[in-house]
Amino acid sequence: RFYHGNGSSGINAEYGGGTSIDMLVQPTARVLDYNTRYSGVTEKSLSKVTAKLFDAQKALYKLITVDCILVGHSLESDLHALQMIHRNVVDTSLVFYGGGYKRGLATLSAECLGRIIQSADTGHDSTEDAVAALDLMKHKLKTNDNVKL
Repeated sequence: RFYHGNGSSGINAEYGGGTSIDMLVQPTARVLDYNTRYSGVTEKSLSKVTAKLFDAQKALYKLITVDCILVGHSLESDLHALQMIHRNVVDTSLVFYGGGYKRGLATLSAECLGRIIQSADTGHDSTEDAVAALDLMKHKLKTNDNVKL
């Protein structure tokens, strides 16, 4: 799962069933609103961050190849924040698209997996989000419920 919000970026990459990268990236501009309720990022949590965008990109490129499949929810903003293009992306916000709008990851997780996520007051947990997106795709493939790949 990749996270980006108001100038700060974070990465959580699931690889082989465990977290391989979980990092915050130094903002390149002044942060006007940390949106902590959703992001979990605070001024304090970024105060000691030294990693730059290049460091995040470098870490990712060590893990993924052109043949890897990136799975996540609403990945377009994450990839944009990382200044990254990848040809093999499975985006659960599009796979489960319905009714003229993108459905939220928490809603999809509750409806399809019976799992409550994103309920903490400290914001989203990137690992929880990454696992939920992957599990949603496993569920979709297992049930073969109008798969749009």
